[in-house]
Amino acid sequence: MYVLLARNAGFCAGVKKAVKIAEEAAGEPGKWFTLGPLVHNDEVVDYFRKKGVEPVDILGRIREQPAGIIIRSHGTSPELINKAREQGFEVRDATCVLVKKIHEIVTRLRGEDYDIVVFGDAKHPEVEGILGWCGRRASVVASTDEVCGLPVLQKAALVSQTTKDQKEFLEVAEALRNKCRELKVFNTICSATRNRQEAAQDLCWEVDLMLVIGDRKSSNTRTLSKECQNTGVRTFQIQKASEIKPEWLDGVSKIGITAGASTPDWIIKEVLDRMTLYEEEKMPEENQETNQETMPEENQETNQETMPEENQETNQEPDVQEETPANEESFAKLEAEMADFASPSKGDVIKGKVIQVLDDEVMVDVGGKSEGIIPLREMSLQDIDSAKELVEVGDEIEVMVLKWDDDGTILLSKKKVDAKILLDELEESFKDGKVIQGTVTGSVKGGLLVDVGIVAFLPASHVEDGYVKNLDEYINRDLSFKIIEFNRNKRRGSQVVLSRKELVAEEKAKQKKLFWEEIEEGQVRKGRIKRLVDYGAFIDLGGYEGLLHVSEIAHTRIEQPSDVLQEGEELDVYILALDREKERVSLSRKKLLKSPWEIVIEKFQEGDIIEGTVVRIAPFGAFVEIEAGVDGLVHISQLANHRVEKPEDVVQVNEKIKIKILSIDPEEKRIGLSLKEAQNELENQEIEEYMENQEEND
Repeated sequence: MYVLLARNAGFCAGVKKAVKIAEEAAGEPGKWFTLGPLVHNDEVVDYFRKKGVEPVDILGRIREQPAGIIIRSHGTSPELINKAREQGFEVRDATCVLVKKIHEIVTRLRGEDYDIVVFGDAKHPEVEGILGWCGRRASVVASTDEVCGLPVLQKAALVSQTTKDQKEFLEVAEALRNKCRELKVFNTICSATRNRQEAAQDLCWEVDLMLVIGDRKSSNTRTLSKECQNTGVRTFQIQKASEIKPEWLDGVSKIGITAGASTPDWIIKEVLDRMTLYEEEKMPEENQETNQETMPEENQETNQETMPEENQETNQEPDVQEETPANEESFAKLEAEMADFASPSKGDVIKGKVIQVLDDEVMVDVGGKSEGIIPLREMSLQDIDSAKELVEVGDEIEVMVLKWDDDGTILLSKKKVDAKILLDELEESFKDGKVIQGTVTGSVKGGLLVDVGIVAFLPASHVEDGYVKNLDEYINRDLSFKIIEFNRNKRRGSQVVLSRKELVAEEKAKQKKLFWEEIEEGQVRKGRIKRLVDYGAFIDLGGYEGLLHVSEIAHTRIEQPSDVLQEGEELDVYILALDREKERVSLSRKKLLKSPWEIVIEKFQEGDIIEGTVVRIAPFGAFVEIEAGVDGLVHISQLANHRVEKPEDVVQVNEKIKIKILSIDPEEKRIGLSLKEAQNELENQEIEEYMENQEEND
């Protein structure tokens, strides 16, 4: 007879959480109570009763003080939790994390004015707790028939008791669509429940008999038993090993065993031990019968006399000894399977299968009949908004066990596994001197932060091969680096320190060589202003720097280069002169600019009346700037219609005046101007406009 254990059986993460919280409370001062049975299993409840944790139906029955209340895995209403706190009880919440999710969902839906329909058993404590979070607009249905009794709903939302059957839930959802104008469906059936059902169904096809272990009050165990019966295999639900009847096992060669989510490991172990004991009791009887049947008839009565004397005592159990090793091997296999029930230890890296993905967390089946939770913060080394960006249901991933969280859930991390893999790669790059890529994400005192999969540090002195004035200009840039320090065990500061200095120097050497091979006088190159000094600007030409002297910046006089140019600005420059021996490059900007006189010739002509600014006064007249760098002369005789003794009697320095261009001499670069003719023409123009207006009015 072979005994096979379902791959998913026994305590789920939610029950483990509740048991852990109760264990911790039992070891602390004061009296502790659970509101109703901690889980639907009498063996577990009795176990904690002996430890001093008593179940009560109502708060009023608690007389001891100080006392604490444990909210059981099924959860309860917020009113009851608040009432317990108001009465002075310390409250510890052992509500299953998935049940809490339902509470959050229905609370939000209630605020959005939805009628809430709960698929489940109305008297089940989990459903009673859910209703406490729904407010008044909630209904409970246990079947499609009960859906028919609901009124027509405008906006409805469907959730499920976590331990219900998936197929029945979908049928209820389909029936409810016909009763609603708008329906939102939230499949809140626990994945652990579904996994146990699927594992049990698969096992049913391999065995002659199924034993489902669990308390008869347990909804998920009843559902599990029902699913096994639906496959057609003979199925019995038991609460403990003593309920197994020997006649069930007659003629059975393979037995399958599964257990509900609230069934403790020790009960499953007792059932496995009972199966082994039954096999051991049965084998001697079978062997004795076989021995009598196979012995020649005439020797059956005289066997003891004809057998050698030394063998008479040992002949009784030869077949039993041959069967025993096989039985021990079978039991050892079951023992190994039971060992899987132990939760993985802190720091273990294990493979798991994603069974549920929410925005803020992922549930993973990590084997050993256990489920764990990866919070969003432990999903990735990068900042992400939703876990759905990274994984899907069915994905196999490696995770690290962090701890049992405060609420009893196995806390996992994918980020730490990714970090280990990444650190291994970075360590190899460090040892081999490889170049890696990264993105500068921010600046801190003394340097920059760089994303190379993890956050690395780039000291300011290693950003370039020289001093960098503004580190912020590197933020968001993708750059190449070498690792100069690596310490995966470092607890303070960065584990990885980077440098660009060597790479920048190498690149500059290449660019410099190429620059001198290609550069020629008379070329026009695009450059970037690296730094400004009093006597000019140093321009980065892509591999080498040239000097743009202040006298070559513009055609006009420049007091300070910073009056015209800015560091970081890009501009075109003319290669004015090269000194290859001293590796010096003289640049000009004004060579590429039009001279003021070229602008004047293009812009003005004789006879134009324009505006100018008096820049200086001489005894013979006034000089007026008509374009930057170009002055014209208004002779004293052209200042007014009357005789002028001194020009300052008519105009003042910095005064803006209207003048008429009398002459332009490009060769001599002289311009003759007249203030009086400009005034005369403007007056005549005003008179003409006035007369025209008069004629129109007449």
